[in-house]
Amino acid sequence: MPSQKPSSGYLFVNKTPGLTSSDVVIRLKKKFHLDSIGHTGTLDRFAEGLLILPFGDYTAFSQLFLGEDKTYYAEVELGKKTDSGDLDGVVSEKWTEEQTSNRKKELHWSAQFLVQELAELLGWKVQKAPKISALKVDGKRQSDQVRSGKDVKEKERPIRIERVWDVSFSEDRFCFRIHVSSGTYIRKIVLDLAEKWGLPLVLTRLVRESIGKWTLLGAKTYMETEIQDAKRWQDVLVLPARRVNADEKKAVIHGGYVWDKLPKADETGFYFLEEGTDEIVAWCVYQGRSSHLPYRYSKVFFNPTAKIMFSI
Repeated sequence: MPSQKPSSGYLFVNKTPGLTSSDVVIRLKKKFHLDSIGHTGTLDRFAEGLLILPFGDYTAFSQLFLGEDKTYYAEVELGKKTDSGDLDGVVSEKWTEEQTSNRKKELHWSAQFLVQELAELLGWKVQKAPKISALKVDGKRQSDQVRSGKDVKEKERPIRIERVWDVSFSEDRFCFRIHVSSGTYIRKIVLDLAEKWGLPLVLTRLVRESIGKWTLLGAKTYMETEIQDAKRWQDVLVLPARRVNADEKKAVIHGGYVWDKLPKADETGFYFLEEGTDEIVAWCVYQGRSSHLPYRYSKVFFNPTAKIMFSI
């Protein structure tokens, strides 16, 4: 007898180059006949790697992944530059092998040079988003406006570069792994290095290997993914929990409160779980609650494998 199709869960997908994150979502919704799939951090079209896609009721938890650190594997080609910093962009500069070789000699190009230069990236910084990006300005894609000739001010955001390692190089490229805060553009780092070194660079491969503690290991392409691959909350997002009996559950789903034996304060919140089944009844948080109430409901589930009854 075939197992029952889950109506909620997390899909860990290995996005392949050439598809946008939205392409993957649309194809999976169609493939599995799903009403909703959430985003937890997009990837550029040329990039590949981990997408965590909650569906059904678990889309309620999408926001919890957005602020997580990311790790990437990057490959960079020397002697070529595009307006976007990656291979999807328009080539704006291309050097001969001789030009590239001469500049490398001037820079004293070596493993030591690369390690030292990349080490200088570490710490908190303010990063200007690439002009060629999917960010919206006045409701329109920034990249479209820039390529049409409009002068667009680059948006700035604080980022943190935690670690750079596995640095290697060959005659015409170099590679590295990097651990960064959410919202960091790796191709902008490459564009900035190109400007600093006076050497055209282009990001030729970018693989997202992890989001927070969740890794690419075991993730499948959207074509390989099956709905039964979906992970439940117990496998992905474990929070402090308080189990509720039938009377308490009834009170919760009708907007009442449970006052005793609550978990200790946690910035992510806690679950009310149904006694006996450990199904999620509600996701609660302490932040933003009214002073006279013990917690705030972020999501209340009438049935965590069916529909959300209401949200507050």
